[in-house]
Amino acid sequence: MRAQSALERRGKLPHTAMPAGVLVVLCAVGAASSAAVPGRLEVLDGSTRFGWNYPAVVWPLLLCLVGSGLVMITQPRRARSAAAVSAIMGAQLAGHGLVAVRDWFNANGAHGMAQHNLATVVTLAAVVAVCAAVATCVGVGVAWSAPTDRRSVLRPTRPDLVVAGAVVMLAVPAVLGAVFDDADVTGIGRYALAYSLPWGLALASAGWLGSRASTAAVGAVAASAALAVAAAQV
Repeated sequence: MRAQSALERRGKLPHTAMPAGVLVVLCAVGAASSAAVPGRLEVLDGSTRFGWNYPAVVWPLLLCLVGSGLVMITQPRRARSAAAVSAIMGAQLAGHGLVAVRDWFNANGAHGMAQHNLATVVTLAAVVAVCAAVATCVGVGVAWSAPTDRRSVLRPTRPDLVVAGAVVMLAVPAVLGAVFDDADVTGIGRYALAYSLPWGLALASAGWLGSRASTAAVGAVAASAALAVAAAQV
């Protein structure tokens, strides 16, 4: 049987779990509100249209972030597992927000945007990244349990997950770049920020988490990958 953390064995959690869940939900709402604002694009025929520079997978990720925050608030015994999910979803959303900042400038170059609108949507994309990054930090803070033995910092309970995380971080950008034929620096960076780094770091970190939080982290990565694949088919 895999070792469980002291917090899991006692069924207790830090007293900050509930306010941390509230903060995660607020961050998710702030990120969703910012991502929902469209950019105003000028079309060649002189007309205008509205567009978003976020992939479809962003919206279910936001829902998952809200859900994990609510679990932290309402179900204390599951708060560490929910916090692990929050950290993973938040990290991905932060990556998508950073990518969107660059994509808005690309959209401006391709279609033309009013400068005040470009400034607005770029700022809001940065807000998405910041809100998601805060949710990630909160999730990590609740999920992490300091080891009682210093030597255990260097000895993960699941070394296979650490190896899997490293493979994901290195392989996913190359694979996606080959599949979508954009294996340049820009494409690799986009896939790393939005997918491979959050997934790989989550899997590697799960090697040190207790059994429940580790299972939640692995499940969140698998579900997130399935969402990404499904969204790519739309």
